[in-house]
Amino acid sequence: MSMMCHLADLSPGQLAAFCEQPGLASDFTKNSVGDQFDARIQAGLARLPPELRQQYQQKYEQSRRDLMAKVPSMAGQGAELDAARPLLAKLGPFEPLMELGKAWHILHYLMTGHSDAAEAPGNALLSGTPLGEDLGYGPARLHDPDATRAFRDFLAPLESVRLLARLDFPLIVQLRVYPFFAVPDTAEAQSWRDEIATAFLALKSYVGRAAERGDGLLVWLS
Repeated sequence: MSMMCHLADLSPGQLAAFCEQPGLASDFTKNSVGDQFDARIQAGLARLPPELRQQYQQKYEQSRRDLMAKVPSMAGQGAELDAARPLLAKLGPFEPLMELGKAWHILHYLMTGHSDAAEAPGNALLSGTPLGEDLGYGPARLHDPDATRAFRDFLAPLESVRLLARLDFPLIVQLRVYPFFAVPDTAEAQSWRDEIATAFLALKSYVGRAAERGDGLLVWLS
């Protein structure tokens, strides 16, 4: 299973509510990722001709029903998450999520020089105050507005070209930086450079907007 990193821009009011009800923060992470996935599916279906769209929509819905039948606990979890939606709606609207995909760990390494969660400037992707339940790779982690501004200030002078200059694929494979388990070939390496550059610019922009609004960040892996 892939390990993805997500960031959510949260207003001070939303931050306070999640600190008071950590379980609601966990519900938010699960619902928001699920909604993001569904939105992508629906966007893909919308590009199909009408006859195919209906066919694939039915297949998608049937596959979800089959999964619920196969894993009954998922139905219960889904009901719990649906029950949290009215509570989350009172805190909304929420800003769109930022998803770094599989590039998050290599970005963390390039920005900090560490592959782990060692304390270092710019280590926000693997640090923060734990909040809520374990989501599979640990709980979500909270950065208050001050920490978000500090991350923005850290990112501000960085340039993707300089980050990419630090790429040493044999070394990051040796250090087990996710998701590199083997040195990529030339084409794959260039693809990764492009993805890392795009993800970094998106991260820099997202954090910058959150800091400008005086918001905080919730970061989690799933």
